[in-house]
Amino acid sequence: MRRSASFLAVLMFSILVTVLLADLSSAVAGGGNCQDKLVGNSYNCSFVNSNGSSGSECIEFNVGVYSSHFDAWYGGIDEYGCACDPQGSSFDASSNTYECSAPSSSPSNSFLLIGKINGKKLSEQGLAADGFQYTETCKLSSSPC
Repeated sequence: MRRSASFLAVLMFSILVTVLLADLSSAVAGGGNCQDKLVGNSYNCSFVNSNGSSGSECIEFNVGVYSSHFDAWYGGIDEYGCACDPQGSSFDASSNTYECSAPSSSPSNSFLLIGKINGKKLSEQGLAADGFQYTETCKLSSSPC
């Protein structure tokens, strides 16, 4: 009786350790694509423009309206369609990099935005058709924009 109780305890402990290790490895790997990491989150950002000006803004990522993947709202004013970068021949697969662009109905906001996720931080750069550029760094916010 005692031996079977010990065996059962060891078996249960082994199962628990296996589950915890599997959960930890998926958390370390980051699981999913960048959309899984961004949608539903807001980020507080500081930017610098190529004309020397600087400032701050809040970016909020939501289910896509312009994009079939996801959208980014910049300061609650400008919305861009986004997708995770491809990896090899698998589109929208990257877990850490994404690109966004303005819809064709917004020529005054014709930016290409390139972003990278690093834990709870984002780094982005933007390029307008006329050569205007900006870079920004962002931190995950605990509240919506």
